[in-house]
Amino acid sequence: MDNLIALSGYQIKLLMRNAKSLILGFSLPIAMFFIFSNLLGGYTVGEGTPIVDLLIPAYLPIIIVNGVLVIYGQTFLQYKEQGNLLKFKLLGISGLTVSSGLYIATFLFQIAASVLLVAFASVLKGITLPYQSLPAIAVVFLLINAYQFALVYALTSIIHKTVTYQAVSQLLFYYQIFLGGLTFPPEMFPDFLRKFVYLFNPIVYGLEMMRGVWAGTGSLLDYGKEATILLGVSVALIVAGVWVQKKLNRTL
Repeated sequence: MDNLIALSGYQIKLLMRNAKSLILGFSLPIAMFFIFSNLLGGYTVGEGTPIVDLLIPAYLPIIIVNGVLVIYGQTFLQYKEQGNLLKFKLLGISGLTVSSGLYIATFLFQIAASVLLVAFASVLKGITLPYQSLPAIAVVFLLINAYQFALVYALTSIIHKTVTYQAVSQLLFYYQIFLGGLTFPPEMFPDFLRKFVYLFNPIVYGLEMMRGVWAGTGSLLDYGKEATILLGVSVALIVAGVWVQKKLNRTL
């Protein structure tokens, strides 16, 4: 436990030095909220729901995707590529402890970025945090984290070079936010594109859950299908990653 706390603190310090990732993580959702809350301020979706009310629950997943897929994934693979995991192992610290410390650091970053986004939206547009829905929001937050972690696990099982992972993770980052309903609501997509999103971009199910529990239009029990799909895809990615690693180990 002491090692985990120490490593988490160390990783937080390293994240603070990574100005590019921090600027993207903190400023991108805020900049997007500022732009789209003014650009789409007069538009509604569904039964007259203002789009502005749906921006925060859409931008929270963006923070998660950036924190896990981009920051955590790139840093973990960099550790792996440079042999740092082996160095820590020789010091009596397991790879799981190192990975957990890194993940805790990025998770705390997600929390800080989310609080900053909500505070900015509150000042700019009077958006209020639905305190009664916080437990459900926290569960959805963790489900999306689990999906992104599974995606990272599968990718790092296949990709072993940091520079390659950086390119792939950035591509998947923008694929998820622009073609997952995180930038523009899925209701604004043409029918063919909406069908594509629901078939090939599971983040949209996390978005639906987050929007529902944030707005208070449904409880977690109302999103059993979405949660099942997200968890099912996550399990499939983990299994695929384990299979790839075992196959690679047999060939070595």
